[in-house]
Amino acid sequence: MIFFLKNVRIVSKTNKNGGVIIIKQFIKKNWWRYLIGVLFLLIIDYLQIFIPKKIGSIIDYLKVFEDFNVIKSYIFSILFLAFSIMLGRFIWRFFIFGTSRLFEFKTANDIFSHILDQSYDFFDKWRTGDLMTRFTEDLNAVRMAIGPAIVMIVDTIFMSTITIIAMINFVNPKLTLYSLIPLPIIGLITLFFGRLIRNLFKNLQKTISDLSDHTEESYAGIHVVKVFSLENTMKRRFNDRSKKYYDAQMKLIKTWGLMFPLIQFFASLSSVLAIYFGGKMVINEEITFGQLVMFYSYIGMLVWPMMAVGWVTNIIERGKASYNRLMEILNSRSNVIEPSSINKNFKFNGNIKIKNLNFKYPNTEKYALKNINMEIKAGEMIAFVGKIGSGKSTLPKLLLKFYPVEKDTIFIDDLDINDIHSKVIRDNISYVPQESFLFSMPIEDNISFAHPEEAKNAPFYAKIANVHEDIQDLPEKYKTLVGERGVTLSGGQKQRVSIARALAKNAPFIILDDCLSAVDTETEEEIIKNLRNNVINKTMIVISHRLKAVRNADKIFVFDNGEIIEYGSHEELLALEGAYYSMYMKQLIEEKLEEE
Repeated sequence: MIFFLKNVRIVSKTNKNGGVIIIKQFIKKNWWRYLIGVLFLLIIDYLQIFIPKKIGSIIDYLKVFEDFNVIKSYIFSILFLAFSIMLGRFIWRFFIFGTSRLFEFKTANDIFSHILDQSYDFFDKWRTGDLMTRFTEDLNAVRMAIGPAIVMIVDTIFMSTITIIAMINFVNPKLTLYSLIPLPIIGLITLFFGRLIRNLFKNLQKTISDLSDHTEESYAGIHVVKVFSLENTMKRRFNDRSKKYYDAQMKLIKTWGLMFPLIQFFASLSSVLAIYFGGKMVINEEITFGQLVMFYSYIGMLVWPMMAVGWVTNIIERGKASYNRLMEILNSRSNVIEPSSINKNFKFNGNIKIKNLNFKYPNTEKYALKNINMEIKAGEMIAFVGKIGSGKSTLPKLLLKFYPVEKDTIFIDDLDINDIHSKVIRDNISYVPQESFLFSMPIEDNISFAHPEEAKNAPFYAKIANVHEDIQDLPEKYKTLVGERGVTLSGGQKQRVSIARALAKNAPFIILDDCLSAVDTETEEEIIKNLRNNVINKTMIVISHRLKAVRNADKIFVFDNGEIIEYGSHEELLALEGAYYSMYMKQLIEEKLEEE
């Protein structure tokens, strides 16, 4: 437990007061809960000492039995102690275990918020299954270290101490000394196995992460698995990861399985020593038979704290391993530069200026964008075109502050993007990515995701996105519950519902990042035409590989190998007879061949 109280940071999310949530601060805030719980735990441990004494007194009194009322008084006192212990145990469990659950609740929320606040490269690096394991298994292990472990530590120290004192005062010091011989051996066993358990548990958590990630990824990509008929391959891969998890579990079980019986053996040895030497003392009339029964009961009470040493070691070592795994996430910081406060008075119009922008993704050497210069005026429709991997989809991610950029390279309404909080930017930009993602909820709730009050207007936005008729054909229309990630809809339907969702956000700036690849050319043209006619005075960036769909854009920027090689209107670019002209003519020929 000491490990967790010495300058240990458990959550690195900044709160409203600018501080950070740490275990030490949590305990400072909730110390009174722990205090009440520990006080009642101490009282209960103390009361338990008197039950064996009462039983021993009854046994000794039976030799000189004179009045049954004395026996009754002993019995009632034992029942009163038992009832008090029962009530006290409820109270300390409520406060100690309840407080550890409160920690779990608050920390889970803080971890979730911390993850959401990370920049885009965080999600490029971390796997979903790994995050889930740390978010659940590891957090639970830390909770155990500040809940049940506290109880075991108090029992180990206080219960052992008062039990030994009772054995000395109420029975015999020499007999107590004989019975305590195994204690140092238990301490050595605990020290030897402690570090080993922590390393094994850390490895176990890693295998759980790998198994969870593979399972989640397999189910998410079930269509690919089915199409390629790779069920047996996926089963084999799952079996490999499952075997690693099993092996890691067995190593831990073997270690724990050896440690616990060893502790139990030497703890039980105390009982054997008590019976052997205590029996001799009874024969020699050094102690009474009642005292021997009392002493044997105390030995039974002492066995649990001895065994608890092993449990505490296991829980604390697991908590340490899990804490370190959590810290790998919680020590992460967003790479995106944010101003100290949100620009509440900033008026977002949508004028964009980009000057000499160069960018490469984290942990890569190749530039995704090179020497980008452009100007976008509010209300314009801009198109980015180019081959796959040319960099046209990277620029919108920078406009949304998914990745950091150098100062004085991107300006929004004449203000450096680094001086504008990402929340302000994302509140004012509707972005539809290449891969459409829908939540497992009714279609109308997906469309009104940003503004739930817009659910009643879902048909209006769906008509602009040219998906209204498709929705009307569904069994429950807009109330239809889509499957996980929108799996019950076709690719084109998901893309168009995603566009409707972006429109319902009613932001002044819209970015469509090649989000109509699953529909035919005519439908794409019609949707973009609808957007142009219905989305008035809003800036729009359309990224597409179909040039006919964007030929009415105010400006078209042609990307190649991370650079802008041409820009202008459709007519101006055709007149150049350069890269755009070649791409456009090629697509016209392909369309004619398809018609034939």
